[in-house]
Formats: sequence, C-alpha cells, structure tokens
Amino acid sequence: MKRPTRKQILIISICAAAALLVGGGYLFYAKVYGNAAKIKLYQTAVPEYEWQDIASDNNIVSDYLWSRTKKLMLEDNRILIPSSYKIAGRLVTQEAEVSEIYDLSDQALLLKCYVQAGDMVAATTLKKEVIKQFKTYDGMYFSTIGSDYDYKAISDNVAWLDAFLEYYAVYGTADDYEEIKELTGALFDENGELKPESLTVARYVDTMYVSTDDHDDEDPYDSSLEQVYGAFIGEEGEEDMVIREDPDAEVSGVKISDINLKLIYNLEQNDLIPKGSYDNALEIVKGSVAGAGVPYYAYAYERTANGINYIYSGTENAAISMTETIRTMKNLAEMNELDGDSYNELRNLIMNSGAIYMYYYLTTGNYSENVAYDAYVDAMQIAFLMDDADLYDKICNCIGMRVASKSTSPALYMVFREEDGRYVFYASENLGVRLAVG
Repeated sequence: MKRPTRKQILIISICAAAALLVGGGYLFYAKVYGNAAKIKLYQTAVPEYEWQDIASDNNIVSDYLWSRTKKLMLEDNRILIPSSYKIAGRLVTQEAEVSEIYDLSDQALLLKCYVQAGDMVAATTLKKEVIKQFKTYDGMYFSTIGSDYDYKAISDNVAWLDAFLEYYAVYGTADDYEEIKELTGALFDENGELKPESLTVARYVDTMYVSTDDHDDEDPYDSSLEQVYGAFIGEEGEEDMVIREDPDAEVSGVKISDINLKLIYNLEQNDLIPKGSYDNALEIVKGSVAGAGVPYYAYAYERTANGINYIYSGTENAAISMTETIRTMKNLAEMNELDGDSYNELRNLIMNSGAIYMYYYLTTGNYSENVAYDAYVDAMQIAFLMDDADLYDKICNCIGMRVASKSTSPALYMVFREEDGRYVFYASENLGVRLAVG
C-alpha cells in the first residue's frame, strides 16, 4: 500500500480542520440560537412608498434623518444615545452640548431602528450595553442614567420590553429569552396586568376633577358645568370615582398609556403571560374613555374595593394630557380598536388648528396654548394606521416645518425644537419620526 503524498496529507488535514470548524460552529449555534424559544409577533402595517412620498414632500426624508441622527448623536463611537443634542449657537460662547442624560425609552427606539435597518451588530451591541448600564437587581431597568434620579418607571420598561421582543424575534438567543422572561415577570402580575406604581395626580374635589386654577374666569364649582362632568357620574347619580381632597395625591395605579396592547397580545400569544390578559387589558383601556362629549382617555386607573377607578387628570388639575391620551389612541389603533369619536375629535383638532396642544381642560372644553411636541409622532402613526393620508400629510407638515434645512448645518434633515434661542434635537423625536416614516 502506497503512502499518501504530501499533497494528499495536506488535503486530508484541511478537510479535517474544516469538519471540526463546521462541527464547532454548529454546536455554538445550537447552544446560543438553537435552544432559543421561537416566537411570533403581531404584524402591523408599515409605511410604503406613497406614505414616504408624503413625508418627503414635507421635508422629512427618513434615510437622511437616520444617517444624520447617528452621525451627530452617536459620534465618537458612542453606543447609547443621549436624550438630546444642542448644536452650536450664533455666539462663540454657545458651543455644542450633548446631554449627559440617557433615557431607557430612547435606547428602546434606537434598538427598533437598528432592527428595522437590519443592523445586527449595532443592535446586539446596544442590547448588551443597556443590560449592563440600566438593569437592576430586581429585573427592572432604570429609566435614566446620568441623572440624579434612579427611578424605574413602568412606561420606560414597557418600551424597552417591546423593543427587546422585536429584537429577539430576529436576532435573539436563549439568554435573551431569559432576560425577556425576567423583565416580563417584573412588570406583570400573575393575572397578566401591569403592576401598579406610585403616581402623583392632581387634586380631586368631590367626584369631579376640577381645577383650583382659574381657567377662563369660570367658577369650577359652577352648577352650569354639571353637563361637563356627566361622564364622571353614574346613570343613577351614583358616584363612580373615589373622593380625594389632598393636593398632589399619591395613587398606586397604572397609566392607561402604558398598556401597550400589541405588546400584551404578543406576550400572551407566546405564553409569557396568562391567557385572557389581552382581552382584560383591552377592556380596561376602552373603558377609560371619558365620554359625554369628551372622547379622550383617562390618565390612569387604580383598583379599589369597588373595582376599577379611572383617574382622568395627571399633574394638571382638571385636564387631560393630550400626550398621554394620544399614546393610548396609538395603542388602540395598532390593534384596530380605536374609537371613532376619539379619532374624529383628534383629527378635527389637527386639521382645523394645525397643532396638538398639551392639555384639554375638562372644566371648559378648551385646549391649552402650549404645544405638545411629544405627541406628534404618535399622532403621525395613528393617521397611518387609520389610512388617513390627509391627516398624515397635515402632521408631516407640522413636523416638517421644524426640519433643519440649512445645507451647512451638522443636523441637516433632523427635527429640532427652538428653546431659549438655541436649536435642540431630541433623540425621541428623531428616532420616532424615523420609525413612523419607515
């Protein structure tokens, strides 16, 4: 029998090494990815060319906005995105300023953007950094780092879980699944409801949320306002709200806008929370609409001995936060459950006034004068989900007027806000617009 030649030995060695490499790679894949539970997510529609054209006609060009946002706010190989960036002002002393605060909700939006862009490396790097920097011993995550506050708000953790679930469906490992289970367990109780947190709410007087401030010189106790409060009194005149008389009351409750219906549906369908959780959540959210000529949604709810008690005002007396109620409307629209009266009220407001205001006052039926910039992205998504091109165009126009257009600007194509004579670019708004346009 002939001895193998050097060439034959080399070929055999290469084949053996390749076999070991392939085998090792398979074992690694099986350990890291193969054991990961498979999940399916509810698919909502995403904006296509005709919607992107509407946005583009209003100066919103998604790819350019995304590119500039990364370049400006993730410069110097930064992994986490700061909450805001202030470009240099006209004066020499007004240098560019990067916020030292990093919000968990902004990281959630960034993670969604990476997943949408198919950037596995960036998404995985961000996920690991968030777990390292934000996660606490009880499975919850800090809402911010870099500030003096170390609170863990439900809303920020819900946003991160929602983004993490989207990441997991595409790139997730077995370890990621355990992280998701741990955070789900920290957020939801054994019945699949979000756990309550301490909320500061405005003063309640009797069974009505009335303002101790003087809006439009009307007496908040005037009997002529009885019709306004009809939504808060039972049909037989019975009180259906808890009486509170302490200012800035602390309530153990759940914000209605935190009830992310799509997330709850996905968690239930993948056996991460009990069956029936979604139907229960949907009933709570739909039941929170004020009614009686006020088709907006409550700020929060609490469970009492008599059942669910809705809280309509947050930190502003006798007022519904438009930012909160529009977030709730977006959650409903994602599941095709948005009430027509609520949608028409919002639509008429935007189409007629060209703006979204911060508060709707229950005592007068009027809106505040200050603009709710944080609500525009959610409203934009609602318009798309409701297949309303005219409203989508109107909202894009409102946002487009705040898009940087100077060719020499380092923030060209990004959305800004003018504050104290300076131009500030918020991560939440720019990443949110990116996701809303697609």
